Amino acid sequence: MCRMEASNPPLPPERAARLIRANRYLTLATADDQGPWAAPINYVTGPGDFLHFYSTITARHSLAVSHTPRVAGAIFDTRAASEDVDGLQVAASCTVVDAGQLDEVHSHYFEVNFADPTERKWWYRPPAAFLDGGVWRFYRLTIEEAYVIDFESIEKDRVDRRVTVDLEELWRLVTSPPPGSP
Repeated sequence: MCRMEASNPPLPPERAARLIRANRYLTLATADDQGPWAAPINYVTGPGDFLHFYSTITARHSLAVSHTPRVAGAIFDTRAASEDVDGLQVAASCTVVDAGQLDEVHSHYFEVNFADPTERKWWYRPPAAFLDGGVWRFYRLTIEEAYVIDFESIEKDRVDRRVTVDLEELWRLVTSPPPGSP
């Protein structure tokens, strides 16, 4: 059954917000003088209307964004059945989190991403490891364009297209408590 057969299909911002909240990984697409590159990254939402992740400063995608901060990304559930598939594609800018915002992003990332204290302790890196002289940096993705699958086009024309997601509404939904939560 295609999603369009549902009596009240979710709107694009609702679908995009659900994808961002339900997943932890984003495929990040960059380009450098060697060509295109894609890397799976582990992200968190916030603080603010951003996605944050960290990576080593020598990773190919880290080097690429230091020269060209314009990136693309995709979030989707690889385990979804064909009739349940949905996906979010974004165009974004990717920048290093500056030292003045590092403490807030650092604590938020490790608390949100690793709720279990034992797991957090294993993954934890001190803030100094993300400053000059350290091997990692936190990166901020500022989504500039977002798109989800156009189920109406698939249902009517059997053509796979995308529909634009309203970013203001997307972030309102991402930062609001999920439906059904207290």
